[in-house]
Amino acid sequence: MPVVDSQLEQDAPATDFDRATAIQPLGDGRFAGEVEDGWGAPPGPNGGYLAAIVVRALEHEIAPAGERQLRSLAVHYLRPSQPGPIELAVEIVRAGKRFSTGRATAFQNGKETMSALGAFSTTGLPAAATWSPPPPTAAPAPSRDAGRLPSSDFRHDSDAWLETTPEMPSIVSRVKIAPRLGGTPFSGRELAPGEAAETGGWIEPPTPRRIDAAFIALLADVWWPPSLEPLSAPAIAPTIDLTVHVRADLPPDGLPDQPVLGRFLTAAAVNGTMEEDGELFLADGTLVAQSRQLALLAPFG
Repeated sequence: MPVVDSQLEQDAPATDFDRATAIQPLGDGRFAGEVEDGWGAPPGPNGGYLAAIVVRALEHEIAPAGERQLRSLAVHYLRPSQPGPIELAVEIVRAGKRFSTGRATAFQNGKETMSALGAFSTTGLPAAATWSPPPPTAAPAPSRDAGRLPSSDFRHDSDAWLETTPEMPSIVSRVKIAPRLGGTPFSGRELAPGEAAETGGWIEPPTPRRIDAAFIALLADVWWPPSLEPLSAPAIAPTIDLTVHVRADLPPDGLPDQPVLGRFLTAAAVNGTMEEDGELFLADGTLVAQSRQLALLAPFG
C-alpha cells in the first residue's frame, strides 16, 4: 500500500485525503499510488483529486524537505483514469536559483493517463508591485462544528454546511461546503446576455488539516461546475486540462486549518466544451490560488 511521504503527514495524523493521495517512492523518479474510489463524479475520478496525487510526486522529487513550494501546475488528462493502482514518473526539467520545473507522467495499465508540468519557487520572491482581486461578497463561513442543512432548507447566509446526499457526486462528500454564490445545478436558469455562470462558497476538510499544495489542487476542482446551473438536464464535465497557480506563500507544513472561499466562473460554453476560472481566498481576503480549466460539457448517458 502507498505510504504518506512528506514531513507534514509524518508529523500529523493522516486524514482520508492524505491516505487517498499517498505515494510510495520506487526509485529513479518513479512512484506508486492508488486512485481510490469515491473521489469523483460521472464519468470518473475528479481531476483535482488526480492532480493532488501528481503534486505529491512532484514535491517528493523537487522539494522533499519543503525548501520550495508549488507555484504553477498544468495537468493534461490524456484518457480517463480509473480506481486502482497508478504509477508516476517524474523528471526534473530544470533546477534554477529561484525556480525549478518538473515533468510528471502518470500511467495506469501501461497507458499514459496524465501529463503535467509543475514549477516550484523559493518563497519571499522580490516584488516590484503587489495587488490582488478582492474576494466576492459572501456571508461568513459556518463554524467547523456547525450542523448540516438539506439543500431544500439551505440559504446563502445559512450558518450550516450543506447536507450531502447519495445522489450527489461522491467527491462532494469528501469536503464540507457552504454555497454562497450562484444557484442550483440543472435549474435551467437563463443567463442574461454576456452573463457568466457563477458558483462557489466555503470549503473545508471534514477533519482538520493544514492547507498544502496538494489540497489546493483538490480545492481548485472540487466544486460543481458553474455551467451546470443554466442546464435543465444532467450533463458531464470531465476535465481536459487544469492549471493551478498557487499565489500565497505556503509554509513547509502548509497554512493553518481554515475554510477557503472559492469562486468559479464560466463565460462560454461552445462546441461541446466550456472553460472554468477559479479563485480561492482565505477569510482575511488572502488570495490563495487561481485556476483555469477546459472541460467537456456533454449530455449525461
